Amino acid sequence: MPNWVTNKISASPAVITAMLNSDGRIDFNTMAPFPGDDNWDGISMAAEEAAQIVIGAPLSDHPLLASLEASNRSKFDIKKLSEECFEQFVGMLRNHRKCGYLHSMDFARKVWGTKWNACEPSHDVDQGTATFDTAWSCPEGVLVELSKRFPDESIAVEFADEDIGSNCGSFTLKNGVTITSDIAPAWRNQTEEMRAKWKAFAHAVNGTDPADYED
Repeated sequence: MPNWVTNKISASPAVITAMLNSDGRIDFNTMAPFPGDDNWDGISMAAEEAAQIVIGAPLSDHPLLASLEASNRSKFDIKKLSEECFEQFVGMLRNHRKCGYLHSMDFARKVWGTKWNACEPSHDVDQGTATFDTAWSCPEGVLVELSKRFPDESIAVEFADEDIGSNCGSFTLKNGVTITSDIAPAWRNQTEEMRAKWKAFAHAVNGTDPADYED
């Protein structure tokens, strides 16, 4: 299971409204839609591997994973793809030629900054607030795309990982550019004073009780 990150947005009612889909739910596809086509029943790893070979996708930065990927690619035989997987492989290449991404998950990881859509969303248009959870990280890329649509508006963001005091902070966007930023350093690089500050910040964002986290 991923670490969940709580995200809190403060912006004008117009910006909050633009975050919602036709069902009135916060939806990253509304803010930053995938420009390709992948109406498949799941993503085939074999099709993806074939597409990665064709486009010359780089290997993992992790040496062990890179070695495994290189070995798998050297043994790959496209003739062993099922008809369904082959068609998906072709579709991935079409997507890459069109927009630079193989499929919506590839797009989400690289553009949204998180592989899944908003979870546990809530919003108040009149108050100009929205809250939602994401896997592993704040979806900064989504919010940048949203910000570009409202160049005269400021979008204030606070986020905090459930790993209290790590992966948290705040920033403000305007016209797709970060104009203020205060992000927690890696936990190992924080002084005791900094850890106290960021733990208090994370508890405030997550709505958690510090007493529940005492040793």
